[in-house]
Amino acid sequence: MDAVPSAADVQALLAPLDARDRKVLGGLVLHMMREPQRVRDREWLAQRFVELATVAEHAGAAEAAATSDDVAEIAGYARVRMTSVLNAAFALFVRTATDLQERGGAPTLADAHALLRAYLI
Repeated sequence: MDAVPSAADVQALLAPLDARDRKVLGGLVLHMMREPQRVRDREWLAQRFVELATVAEHAGAAEAAATSDDVAEIAGYARVRMTSVLNAAFALFVRTATDLQERGGAPTLADAHALLRAYLI
């Protein structure tokens, strides 16, 4: 990413994402905000993606024990959706940081979360 994406650019990346993608995306950006030094660590990002995809798949389930079908489904989801969700996550992370910087002052993690929610709604 060479330039900071505009709010419209971010909205265009988010538009085709379904509810599951957005849950994973939101969680991923929260992780990125909490540990910005790890944003360039592909393995860390992939691990967070799979964890979040698993949670999103089992949201509301009384029992979260993964079956072989679940593992295959998560792997398939990751193969198909990881690139687009990660691209959106990077754009949203950078856009949110830029929005906070433009506001000035001493932004908090709560401020960042509020901006993130506004983009995801």
